[in-house]
Amino acid sequence: AKDMKREVDLGHDPMGERQAQREAPTVQEMWERYSREHLPKKAERSQADERMMWEKIILPRFGKMKVAQITHDDVDALHRDITEIRGTPVRANRTVEVLRKAFNLAIRWKWRDDNPASGVRRNQEEKRNRYLNRTEIAALAQALNDHSQPTSANAIKLLMLTGARRGEVLGATWEMFDLENGVWTKPSAHTKQRKLHRVPLSGPAVQLLVEMKAAAMAKAEAEGTSPSPYVFPGPTGKPLTEIKRTWVSVCRRAGLGAEVPVLDAKGKPVLDRKGEPKTEFKPNVRIHDIRHSFASILVSAGASLPLIGQMLGHTQVQTTQRYAHLFDDPLRKAAETVGAFVLQTPAEQIINNENAEADNARS
Repeated sequence: AKDMKREVDLGHDPMGERQAQREAPTVQEMWERYSREHLPKKAERSQADERMMWEKIILPRFGKMKVAQITHDDVDALHRDITEIRGTPVRANRTVEVLRKAFNLAIRWKWRDDNPASGVRRNQEEKRNRYLNRTEIAALAQALNDHSQPTSANAIKLLMLTGARRGEVLGATWEMFDLENGVWTKPSAHTKQRKLHRVPLSGPAVQLLVEMKAAAMAKAEAEGTSPSPYVFPGPTGKPLTEIKRTWVSVCRRAGLGAEVPVLDAKGKPVLDRKGEPKTEFKPNVRIHDIRHSFASILVSAGASLPLIGQMLGHTQVQTTQRYAHLFDDPLRKAAETVGAFVLQTPAEQIINNENAEADNARS
């Protein structure tokens, strides 16, 4: 009572401050507002990914804490635990990025004055591009042909045939395709660069889509329903949002990966009922690597970097520049041709010139 009187004498309102503290928003409430106001602005796949981060990582750790109580050390410790215990340094970085955005919004909402996620030292990320070779592409294509789920398998086929982004393929509607002229027009709202992107389709891509559309029409007629506007509809009628299970399955069948131990949150092996360590198949290639492989095939076919950028929908030259090293082999072959000519003896040059003149005369 004396302490409270002293606070009042100093001009403070201890009862009001305690009431405000009790009513202060929690991280759970921050997530609820974030999910209502900010999350819907993102692509469906990004929404699902962030939702998983909140539900599996952030809320179990901070959910009951007040937004104003979270410190820089709290966020830094979470980042460190995800990195070291879960063994996922990139996921640790993404989690901090999500928290940083959420706390920026909390500042705008007047829930706190600073951002505890700012200044957290991120893990270094190595950009890795994996390119499928011809044998791997053939094995993957065969595995897709044999797969029991044609919708998700066909989605991966279209990724391979177009080099498009996963979200562009899964969210595609039939009205985007001019199958008669072999053109896919992606509206600006459908692309990462938020610009309309018109892409010519190859013969095999058109054939795949024609067969899929015919099958969809026949199915709808047999069921007495209207065909879905989506090229890859899910069970609920909305577009597919995830094809990871199919990807793992076809990679296993194609031999693109290996069995690895299943680890718990503390990094320890998970055991089955017999006490044996559980394993799971982990592909050694990502779905996004299909896009990189598409670019590498274009390079081998003689396409230029600007053309590759147009095909992939890049708006920044430096984005396409990552494929510049793929030109080393064709450039080296060209250089070898010049080198071989320069180092010829005069007699060899005369003979080659005479042969070239004879070829020109015959043509």
